[in-house]
Amino acid sequence: MTMKRHLLGAVAGMAASLPLVATAFAGGLEANGYDWDQLFDPAPYSAKASATYVHIEKDVIGPGALGVVSTTPARVHYNTGFKADIFDMASCLVTVQNPFGSDTERTNAYAVSTAPNVQAVSESIRSTDTGITCAVGVQAGPGVISVIGGISAQHLDYRAALPVTATTSSPLSINGWSTGWRAGIAYEIPEYALRVSAIYNAPVNYSLDGTGLGGAASADVTTPQSFEIRGQTGIAPGWLALGSVKWMDWSVLQRLTVDTVRGPLVSAFDYRDGWTITAGVGHAVNEQLTVLGTLSWDRGTSTPRADGVLTAGTQTDRYGITLGGSYNFSPNVQLTGGVSASTLGAGSNARGERWDTGYVFAVSGGLKASF
Repeated sequence: MTMKRHLLGAVAGMAASLPLVATAFAGGLEANGYDWDQLFDPAPYSAKASATYVHIEKDVIGPGALGVVSTTPARVHYNTGFKADIFDMASCLVTVQNPFGSDTERTNAYAVSTAPNVQAVSESIRSTDTGITCAVGVQAGPGVISVIGGISAQHLDYRAALPVTATTSSPLSINGWSTGWRAGIAYEIPEYALRVSAIYNAPVNYSLDGTGLGGAASADVTTPQSFEIRGQTGIAPGWLALGSVKWMDWSVLQRLTVDTVRGPLVSAFDYRDGWTITAGVGHAVNEQLTVLGTLSWDRGTSTPRADGVLTAGTQTDRYGITLGGSYNFSPNVQLTGGVSASTLGAGSNARGERWDTGYVFAVSGGLKASF
């Protein structure tokens, strides 16, 4: 195995964990986001699985002398995939991943005090995307240009505890299925470990149904479209530079209105579009070990007023650093892992809530088999 091919395979393997741990606690309701990098794995067949644990240290202080009224619990996300070459210069990838997710916990007394636009005592959003994505390539000069397309079945689950009194709450649970699709293009020159890809993910429209406040509950919601450009290239023997720019249309999500037997419940997000920029360097130490480091910036998706106070929510800019690596136990088995640390900007919002600089710590591990 040449060092270039090893570096390509190692970076493709680390896509099982590093891009995911790097986006831990990104803007809007993003969890792992979408990841299709395994589609470019140089092995004819590969299977991988990874999990990411995210710990958030961010306390929200209520108006006046209320003290801490809101925290963000830790969470776990996962990503699995199986890639196969169908025929020469054509491959398909089957994935199960968690593109969206969020958790919030508030004190019961504070949630009651936010009436009439009452906030929930706790909220949990989880999504599961099960899809297939294929790429068909043709020779173009020294490299290969590929057309990418795919479709997914996506499930969204929203659960909340709604305040009834200062000490009691009532559960709400709604969920639903929908479909999404993606399209893109990529160009690769394996000789130089070069690849550039651009992939568009379409918005997904949901009709959620369930129960809440002693009766039926429902809501219509749209998860945002996104467009991401990723690139990488060899810069010296055993060295690779990589980067990405991603836009997400979070401004499509301004309100979540849940219809219940006691009337509508409205959660205000007032999101603006999200931008994420990542850059890094990878190094193949030898044919077994590869290391990688990245820096990332994620624009806060809560919309600020002219004075800098957010109209709603608590999402400010995030700056992060990620370190990770992969180790080949054999030519066919690879272990990947990474850690990430990020800062979350201090701020305040129109509700009178305020918060100091917060921190996010994440750790991810994965296993890939190729044959």
